[in-house]
Amino acid sequence: MKLLIVTQYFPPETGAPQARLFELAKRLKGMAHEITVLTGMPNYPTGKIFDGYRFKLCKTESIEDIKVVRTCLYPSKSSKTISRLLSYLSFGLSSLFLGPWGIGKQDVVLIESPPLFLVPFALLISKIVRGKAVMMVSDIWPDIIIRMGHASEKSMAIKAMLWLEKFGYKRSYAVALTNLGAREQIRTRFPDLKYPTVISNGVDTTMFRPELRDQKVRKKYGAGPDDFLIGYCGLYGLAQGLHAVIEAAEKLKDKDNVKLIMIGDGPVKEELQELAESKRLTNLTFYDRCAKKDMPAIIASLDISLVTLSGRFPGTMPSKIYEAFASGTPPLVAKGCEGETLVNKYDTGRCYEPCDADDMAKMLKELISDRKLLNEMSSRCVELSTRFDRAVIAERTNAILTAVAEGRELPEVKW
Repeated sequence: MKLLIVTQYFPPETGAPQARLFELAKRLKGMAHEITVLTGMPNYPTGKIFDGYRFKLCKTESIEDIKVVRTCLYPSKSSKTISRLLSYLSFGLSSLFLGPWGIGKQDVVLIESPPLFLVPFALLISKIVRGKAVMMVSDIWPDIIIRMGHASEKSMAIKAMLWLEKFGYKRSYAVALTNLGAREQIRTRFPDLKYPTVISNGVDTTMFRPELRDQKVRKKYGAGPDDFLIGYCGLYGLAQGLHAVIEAAEKLKDKDNVKLIMIGDGPVKEELQELAESKRLTNLTFYDRCAKKDMPAIIASLDISLVTLSGRFPGTMPSKIYEAFASGTPPLVAKGCEGETLVNKYDTGRCYEPCDADDMAKMLKELISDRKLLNEMSSRCVELSTRFDRAVIAERTNAILTAVAEGRELPEVKW
C-alpha cells in the first residue's frame, strides 16, 4: 500500500500529534508499506522556522527511511485569529501547489485534522495523487473551541469551521476518530457517514514502563521513599485548567508527605508561578520542560499523574493518560473527557470536576490515604495499557487502511 500522510505538524517538532503520526508512520513502514509525509517547514512551538529549513519553498528529506516532503508556510505561535489563519492557509496553499509533484499515485491519503483549514486543500491533493481520503480527527473542531469558550457558535469563524467540518466528513472515504466516544458523537451529528472508525492514540510500552521507577528521580524532585509524589507533565496552556492544581496544593499543604511538581512550559506558566508564590506554597515546585528521553522515568516515579482540563470535553482523550497507564502511575483525570470512561470502567485512577480545586484535593486525599489501593490501581493501569500499545494500534490501523485501499468494509475496532 502507498500511503500519503498530510499534516501541518511533524518531527523534528515536538508535541502529541507529531509523535503520534511519526510513531504510526514508522510502524506502517515496518509492515512493508510505502509511506510519504507531506508537511510544513518545522516551526512549532517557537513560531520560528527551524535552522536548516529557512528560506526554502520546498524540501524533501528522509527521517528513519520515511520520505518527508516539506513546503513553506507562514510560521506563527500567536493566539490571534488572523495570524493563525495565515499560518494554516499558507501551508494549505503551498502543500497543494508545491507538494504533490513527484509523489506519484497513492492508495490512501491520511489527512490530519485539526487544523480544519487544511482539509479542503488535502482533499484536492488526494484527487491529484488518486488516493482515497481518510480524515484523521485528533480533536473535534470546532466543538472543542466552543466548549473552551474561545468563540461563539454565532461567530463567522465558527460558522466557517462548521462548514469545513461537514465538507471534510462528507468528502472523505472514511473518518477516523481517536476513541469510541468521539466516533459516537460524530455518528449522531452525521448519521449518513459511511465509514466512521477509530484510530486511537497510544503509548510505546517499551519506553514507558513501571520498572523505570527510580528513587534517585524521586529524590531529585523532593520526594522521599514514603512520600507521595504527584505530578503534572506537559503544556501550561489555557485548555489544561491548571489553576486548580495550585489551589488544590494549598488545600494539601498540611500533608508533609505530599509533594506536587509541575514540569513543562507554556503561555500561562508565569501566571501560575505568581499565583503559587502569592500563596507561599512549599509543597509545589515548578520545573522546566524535560528532554523526551527523561520523561518515562519521571512519570514512572510519580505516585499520581495529573491529567487536567479546563472543562468537560466529550470526545477528547488526553494522550497523557496512556503514558500514565503504561508507567503504572494511576491518573487523576478531569471528568467529561473519554479518559473518565477508561478510569471508571477499569478502576485505574480517580476523576475530578474540571477546575474544581476542592474536588481535586478531595480525590487526591482519597488516593494518598491508601497505598495498597494505589498499588492495585497501578497493576490495573499496566494491564490496560497493553490494549493501547503503539504496535497494537499500528496493526489496527493497518487493517483499516488496507480495507480502505481495497474498497472493503472496515473492520470493527475493539476497545
